[in-house]
Amino acid sequence: MYATSDPIPLAPVRTLWTKPFFFVIGVQMLVNYALSTFLLLPKYLSTQLSATASDVGHVSAIQGLVAALAVPFVGGWLDRIGRRPLMAAGAVLMFGYSLAWLAVDHVGPLAYALQVVSGVGGMLAFSGSITLITDLAPHARLGQAIGVFGAANISMNALAPAIAESTAERLGWHVAFGLAAAFSLLSFVLSHWVRDAPRPDAAATAQSGRGGDLAQTLSVARSLVPYLAAMASCGAAFGAVFTFYQPFVLEQGAKNVSPFFIGFTLAAVIIRIGLGSLADRYGRRLVALRAFAVYALVVLVMTQLSPGRLFGFGFAFGLAHGFFYPALSALTLEVADASARGRAMTLVTGAFNLGNTVSVTSFGWVVHGYGYQTVFVSASLVACCGIAILYAGSARGTAVQSAPAE
Repeated sequence: MYATSDPIPLAPVRTLWTKPFFFVIGVQMLVNYALSTFLLLPKYLSTQLSATASDVGHVSAIQGLVAALAVPFVGGWLDRIGRRPLMAAGAVLMFGYSLAWLAVDHVGPLAYALQVVSGVGGMLAFSGSITLITDLAPHARLGQAIGVFGAANISMNALAPAIAESTAERLGWHVAFGLAAAFSLLSFVLSHWVRDAPRPDAAATAQSGRGGDLAQTLSVARSLVPYLAAMASCGAAFGAVFTFYQPFVLEQGAKNVSPFFIGFTLAAVIIRIGLGSLADRYGRRLVALRAFAVYALVVLVMTQLSPGRLFGFGFAFGLAHGFFYPALSALTLEVADASARGRAMTLVTGAFNLGNTVSVTSFGWVVHGYGYQTVFVSASLVACCGIAILYAGSARGTAVQSAPAE
């Protein structure tokens, strides 16, 4: 087993580029179109439902909170019943979610309830897809596989908001939401052709009872504390940026907010496709730490965001995210036991969502008292704390793994 700070040799290994690999990516991209359409939810709430900054923060927070609470169950389901059923269930929930927003005319119980549906649906679809991707990928290409999957998935972060924003302006928000529902339905249909990869440990994990899900997930989580803490702090910074940059520039007179998504996605895709193997080659821990430092810096500089700088700031944020997320995810899988891969990947996603939830909930109040710039400074400090935890915690893990066997 390689130490977490060591480069992973890439040859000779079996190919990453297989038909099942690309098919899973395609199915996830379709459902993520719906999820990414609702990256515009802060704008919709602000401009169509007259929501305040705290309203935007609270509604946005529900999705991540529910996703985090679902972690013990989703992780167990992944390891026990497989990846494909969860992908299909997530697509169905996103179909219903997208259509139901047509009935929302104010920020109230229905809006919060729909965010619960989105939190569960998004968690099921994403966790099922990314775990299956890691099943299909050679160990030495885990970072690259996660990066390519992320690049394809995240491309919807630019495409969907751009299409939805233009559609909403010309035809109305109901058409934009209906299009999101159509993509979710197509994802569900195509998910029936997905096949779970063979897992040597599948028989053992299938025997674990439902009542053991929480205990088993907590056991896996304890072995991954520094990595999950780092991912949670990343989620906090990410949530602050993606939620509050929109009302921030709208107050400055911006008409469209999608250039940020376009810049973010373009950079992330370039990094993950063109340089996706960098972390595997030079060490996942090293790349994760350095990318996280850039991440914190970019969030800090968001205090200088203006309508004319949306694309540039989005591009810089995408560069940092494009390197960091797959590197830390692959690093986490090195530490986790192979039989708990579903739980490990779900915990990574859940940690990110939990950080996002705490961030948008807390910072919604901060905006009222201290303004948007204070939010970005605070989010940058949270990311710095994550860097320190990852540096110290992963160094101890590396030392343990590097010790000679007795």
